[in-house]
Amino acid sequence: MKRSVYTPGAGHAPRVLAGRDALLRSWRLALAAVAAEGRVRAEDVILSGPRGVGKTVTMTAFGDSAREQGFEVVNLQAVSGQAGLVDSLMEWANTRLAHGDGPWQRARAALERIGGLNFSFAGIGAGVTVGQRGSAGAGEPVRADAGTVAEALSTLAAEVRKDRPQGGVVVTVDEMQAAAGPDLALLAAALHRLNVDHPAAAVMFAGTGLPHIPQVLDDAGVTHPDRLFALEPLSLTLAHDDALYAIVEPARQVGVLWEPAAAERVVAVTNGYPAHLQLFADVVWAQAPGPDAIRSTDVEAALPAASDLLERRTLTPRWDRFTPRQREFVAALAVLGGEAAMPALGHVLDRPAKDLSWLRDELIKSGDIYAPAWGMLRLTVPTFAQYVLAHYDETVPRTTTPVASLATIRARMKAASGDK
Repeated sequence: MKRSVYTPGAGHAPRVLAGRDALLRSWRLALAAVAAEGRVRAEDVILSGPRGVGKTVTMTAFGDSAREQGFEVVNLQAVSGQAGLVDSLMEWANTRLAHGDGPWQRARAALERIGGLNFSFAGIGAGVTVGQRGSAGAGEPVRADAGTVAEALSTLAAEVRKDRPQGGVVVTVDEMQAAAGPDLALLAAALHRLNVDHPAAAVMFAGTGLPHIPQVLDDAGVTHPDRLFALEPLSLTLAHDDALYAIVEPARQVGVLWEPAAAERVVAVTNGYPAHLQLFADVVWAQAPGPDAIRSTDVEAALPAASDLLERRTLTPRWDRFTPRQREFVAALAVLGGEAAMPALGHVLDRPAKDLSWLRDELIKSGDIYAPAWGMLRLTVPTFAQYVLAHYDETVPRTTTPVASLATIRARMKAASGDK
């Protein structure tokens, strides 16, 4: 076959971004409104969802749309324990200044007022001095100030608009849940100061986070995050037609057609999970003889290789880093169908639900499970339940931690349902 039209891997933009049309349309409308009336029309967006659903690639598409309209896009990444937002912004500014970018040159004075601070997304407002002195004298740290950050962004947006009248500034932050609490608090405060002090500024924000990002924002002390950010949850799986489109359309664009039954088979085995759609379609593409069609026989021939690749790259590494108690918890969730309420998990594990809360929190923070609704938990990767059921019992004898076997978990589930 020709060069693959699929892009498996974290953050890789697919040729066709299926199922995100409504989000992109709303974003473009928001860009136009902010360009016309300023910050007063802005709606800062956080795309939330489990890993592998396309949060980063959707936000990348947001940035592409903004650039097309004339916005300056500043892409930042939150990394636990690494430099923060202020430092990352300053690095971005240094690069732009080194290239002689006009708006950044003209906004230099405003940026320098915060340039001596730890201004990065993963460390916004940590108060680290880099060549500046605080008002109290030498050696006193200069604390990042939300008003100063807001003024700098407003000034930069105004300078951009001198060259591109329909533009402004868009700041994006990926993996917001990895940021330190003070960073999130300062980010939120800076966006709020933009609303209050610079209502005409053409500045917008978009971020991504795991499903528990609202709790992360609450824990960081962000006041009314639901009023400051529009949370846009991305579903774990694509709608059926969107999943088919993600497979069929990239191939059609280069003159290759999928038999309907072949595409349906890939959707079925991946449950429409975006990351696995790309991986399985890519393996099928690589193995199909072609040259201008992919058939059901091609899919069936490629499925063992695709499944093996999925296990080696994703499922086994995920499983191997679990503790015995985490494996037991995930096994119980798998026995219950991959989604269950905490009381049900407590019953099949023979422990009060409250005694399992620390395990739940660990697995939520690591992104292995999430809460689709209050009191419910679901495995993040749809195919993980099958993997867990196939591998759990073989790991039990290798641990000294007393954990229940699958047979015991299933027996408790049947007893709870009244089955004989």
